[in-house]
Formats: sequence, structure tokens, C-alpha cells
Amino acid sequence: MNSGFRFAHFAFVPATALLLTGCLFKPSIAPVRHFVLAPVPVNELAPMTEQISVGIGSVKMPSYLLRTSVAVRHGTNEIEYLEGARWGERLDECFQRTLAANLSRMLPSDRVYSADWAGSQVMVRLFVDVQQFEVDAQGRGTLIAHWRVQSSRSNTPVESGTARLDRTGASPQGNAAVIAATLSELTAEFSRTLAQAIRESVNRKN
Repeated sequence: MNSGFRFAHFAFVPATALLLTGCLFKPSIAPVRHFVLAPVPVNELAPMTEQISVGIGSVKMPSYLLRTSVAVRHGTNEIEYLEGARWGERLDECFQRTLAANLSRMLPSDRVYSADWAGSQVMVRLFVDVQQFEVDAQGRGTLIAHWRVQSSRSNTPVESGTARLDRTGASPQGNAAVIAATLSELTAEFSRTLAQAIRESVNRKN
């Protein structure tokens, strides 16, 4: 074996060992987790009364909430996006779908529409403008939203208001699942407010 080959052989062995060591001790990348809001459980089904048909006209949210990654608030002016935690669908669409499911159980009604409905199908229309909807680093969730309920025949609100809701959950540090849980609870509380307003608006019409 010539000296050039021996040198190449001995140089290859430690280089290979270093390469394997780097692969073995390379930190693993945590998988990305995807979340959705959860509707209220079926056991919150309200007593059956008159069937109320509702069309959810629109749900608006600030663009900073429509990022794929889940947002965490740090103080007044800072938002952090968790790259390892993402929404399974756009948050405004997820919120609207969950709101429709909650109202269906709270009114109760099998005629709560979140899309593809005509004015003749519904008794009232619901519009929601969300101003804030996130959890902070300490686990405190906040939902601020303007809402209005309108007759299917008029653009004049029959009920309207602003919801300012807070709920303290576990810190999201290292556990993004608690964010979805806290925001689901806030959505449920907001849904109860809307269900009551819708009942009152229908009773007033009658």
C-alpha cells in the first residue's frame, strides 16, 4: 500500500466518525402541530323551543390574526407567532364555523347557516367584527368583538353590542394546545351572549 493511499485512508476514518457523530447528536426538529377551535359539547343543548333560523353574514378579523401561525401577545404592541403551532384553517373561518355550531346547540336550531344562504331562509342575520382574539404569554385570553343582529328584511340592527371577554388559562409556554382551548372557551362564552340576543330579537319581532 503506498503512502498516499494510507494517508487518505486514515484521514477518511476520523472524518467519517465526525460526520456520524454530527448526525447522531443533531437536535431533532419538533413536528408542527395544527389546531382548531372546539364547539361546546352536545350536553349544552338548550331546551327545544321555536326553531330560529340564523344567517351569519360575516366575521371580520384583523389581518394579524389571519397568519397561519398561532399568535401570542406580549404586552400592548408585540405579537409573537409560534412557528411550531399553526391553525388548521384560517382563524376567521374557524371562528365562524365554531360560532355556527355553538348557536345551533344553544338556540337550539338546525337552521344556523354560515354560508350559502338566502335572506328568505332566515329570520335574522348576524354580523361580527372581531377586534382582538388571542392569548398572552401568561395564559390570559381576550376576545373583543362588535356584533349586531339584523332582521332578514331590514339593515337596521334590532340588537347590537360589544363583547369584552377575558379568561385565564394555563401558560402557553411549551404547550400551544392551551391557546386553542382558551380561545374555544371564549368563543363559547361569546356564543352564549349572541344566542340570548338572537332570542330577544325574535321575541321582540313576535
